[in-house]
Amino acid sequence: MIVYKALHMQGFFLSGFGDMHILIVYASSGRGLQKDALILEQALSAMGHSCQPINLSPRPEWRSRLSQYRHKLIGQFLPDSLQSLYYRCRLLLQRFVPGKPSANIVIHLENIHTAYLPIRAKHWLIPNQEWFVESRTPYLRYIDQVLCKTQVAVSIFSRLHTNAVYLGFSGLPTQAGPAPADKNYHQAIHVAGNSQFKGTATLVACWLKHPEWPTLVVVSQHVTKADSKAENIVFLQNLTDEALANYWCQSGFAVIPSEVEGYGQVLAEAMSYGCVTVTTDAPPMNELIRENRGFLVPYSETRKFRLGTRYLVSIEALETALQKALATSEEDLERMSGIAESWHQSNQADFLNRLRAVTAQQAY
Repeated sequence: MIVYKALHMQGFFLSGFGDMHILIVYASSGRGLQKDALILEQALSAMGHSCQPINLSPRPEWRSRLSQYRHKLIGQFLPDSLQSLYYRCRLLLQRFVPGKPSANIVIHLENIHTAYLPIRAKHWLIPNQEWFVESRTPYLRYIDQVLCKTQVAVSIFSRLHTNAVYLGFSGLPTQAGPAPADKNYHQAIHVAGNSQFKGTATLVACWLKHPEWPTLVVVSQHVTKADSKAENIVFLQNLTDEALANYWCQSGFAVIPSEVEGYGQVLAEAMSYGCVTVTTDAPPMNELIRENRGFLVPYSETRKFRLGTRYLVSIEALETALQKALATSEEDLERMSGIAESWHQSNQADFLNRLRAVTAQQAY
């Protein structure tokens, strides 16, 4: 695995801000958060800080429901002063739990992990708005800074916290993919993994209407070959990172009509491999994919989803966008592929600069 080697050699990682100890706390709910934690660990370590990832077991569903129910009751029946006292007392009790490590900064990924709030350190939250638990909202007052991956997250969390700023984010560094001219524009890839919010069912239904379309590779834990007998759709599960990287490298198109994203890690990954990406024309997906490096599908329906919004595309809208993409000349597709890779590289550098700057502020 490349650990930001190229960026390090180019001087993106500059130490000198003081060696701080940083905890990166997250729940092991999927590969996405593990990637986020690894990206931060690699970046901050290369800046000269020591990092300690803390991977927590997922919270049982019954506990989450109980917390939500308690949160609603407290908000409904207790005055603000008693609500504040209640949450302060809960944190005070956590201080007596032994075994907590010391740190200069505690980074809470996706949600606030209340067991680590009593640590005497600066506390950052890097949220995914669509998975942020409403019952953790009262604990935002104990967070020093909310670092947002997207502009839509800034708009959401600015209403809840006085210090919500844009950080951006990046994908993991990838090995150099094929030149745009070597991409196979007769193959598209859809990577959903364990997520059920990537528009997989709509995409498969759309592709089934067109046996004349090129090969679609679907990587999903929730859709299998039994769901379709189409000869131009390949269903894969449980791929190794190396095998998945090979499919990314081969595919000219990435078709990921996401309903919701915290950042859009899979979209950034697609562009890092030079894929021309088709996704939903809604935030934050359209913050990453623009028409000069991909194709946008208008959404037809919205649904509230925690602090975020689900954007659903119709089969017809997706079909229209895909027909346009497949009719685009190979010369134009190669140009778009090159723009996508360039955007990924510049976005990665910008993210690292912002991360370095915000970390440096804590060192002084």
